[in-house]
Amino acid sequence: MSRNKLSVSSLSCALFIMVAESYSAFSQEPSNLGRAFLVTTTQSVNDTSIHIINTSNDSQTYTGNLYNQEGNQLGATDVIIESVPTPSKARLIISADDLEDIFSVPPWIGPALLEISALGTFDLMTKLTSPSGLVSNTNCVRSDVVYNIEPFNSNTLTYIRFINTGNEEIVEIRGTMHDSDGLVIGEGNARFVEKLKRKQAIWLSSTKLRAIVGSTWGSLASLSINHQSPNLKLLNLNLVNGSTFFNFSCFENQEERRMYLFTNSDSINVTEAHIINSSNEPTNFFGSLYNSDGTRLGELNTKLSTETVPPKGRAILTAPLLEEIYNALPWAGPAMLEITAENQFELLTRLKSPSGLISNTNCVKTKIIHNIEGFNSSTLTYVRLINKGNTGINNVVGTLYDKNGSVLGKREKLLREELRPKEQVWISNRQLEKMFGVSWFDEASLEVTADQDDNLRLLNLNFENSETFFNFSCFESSVDKTK
Repeated sequence: MSRNKLSVSSLSCALFIMVAESYSAFSQEPSNLGRAFLVTTTQSVNDTSIHIINTSNDSQTYTGNLYNQEGNQLGATDVIIESVPTPSKARLIISADDLEDIFSVPPWIGPALLEISALGTFDLMTKLTSPSGLVSNTNCVRSDVVYNIEPFNSNTLTYIRFINTGNEEIVEIRGTMHDSDGLVIGEGNARFVEKLKRKQAIWLSSTKLRAIVGSTWGSLASLSINHQSPNLKLLNLNLVNGSTFFNFSCFENQEERRMYLFTNSDSINVTEAHIINSSNEPTNFFGSLYNSDGTRLGELNTKLSTETVPPKGRAILTAPLLEEIYNALPWAGPAMLEITAENQFELLTRLKSPSGLISNTNCVKTKIIHNIEGFNSSTLTYVRLINKGNTGINNVVGTLYDKNGSVLGKREKLLREELRPKEQVWISNRQLEKMFGVSWFDEASLEVTADQDDNLRLLNLNFENSETFFNFSCFESSVDKTK
């Protein structure tokens, strides 16, 4: 089986813990719930690896319920996923092979939904290996809108997965599509799904979307759900070259109000930044641009478009355009663009790599990230430490945890004495090996804190084949299901 196995010593310790705490572990009702939204079958050409990371301070056991794409339950209810409790900060890695064994079921048809429960908190990261060999991050979802539906003349196929996570049927899922100018595409308030049974999930491709609204579109489009159900989740994937999936479900809004990775015009990686006016009123956008060392480029609060952006429309920015707007030469390294507006907006960044593949790079996390590749991987991992605030952040320290939850090297190792206001710096996994004086096998987690870290953000990118970036900053965290 491909599940992550603990060392002999840690296994013995875990068995002791299991015996000592068996009553408390199995007699209490698990209060935390998380989901893996896209679990491929063993018969799929795409291979799913589910990482369940124990973020609580105690060892814990997970139980799970598995549902096929029709919403039918596979196997028994509340099945124990692994009898040996997972230590704090450790991860349990399971595959479709494992799930078929755990739930005693044959391969299912289409992707499945896996619900996981535990007493304590945990995070869920899903890595999808495509036929191309590239590995993408697929466990991020939205609840109301998606913004990356490719135009009709694109060679890239967009898929939207509608997922009912609840126990009640959802009927008459209606929505409206808009093009980049904010114009309604075809029929507004169109019915996209007549009925979605409990736990059911269905795909709608861009081809099916065109048939539903009765029109084509020539620019990147959005889909907004008109009457949102709290149990409806949307997964927005691009299938490139018929072989690699890219997840565009994750993007920032006016609360973060920043484009965190803006390449310059000399870079071989090309940034295309989309600022979407999600309000119902025309909006002007203003921005301040900061070099990677925190130095401001040009004037504060410079208007970013010559025309007011209509409702549901978007301003699309490139590095040459920003250099013209701010009367600046190409900046050193990626820059950060800070944005303000009169109304609500959302921020999507598309990064085109030398491979020609386009990935999603405007998702960040606080405190912890979970995909720091080990020495046995040829993939480079980059962590970007970002100070989005106006004051310096002192004593930035990090703690690395391997897959067994063991601390790698020194706990709270100093990463930076100071991150100046607006400063952004890269640290690679190879640099982390040198800083911590240790190597590790497979993926590790990095927990980052500072004296005042409210403005500290983490961007976790994988650099595949020295040419394509994949964003692993986005993952699902368990929620307290008693609230």
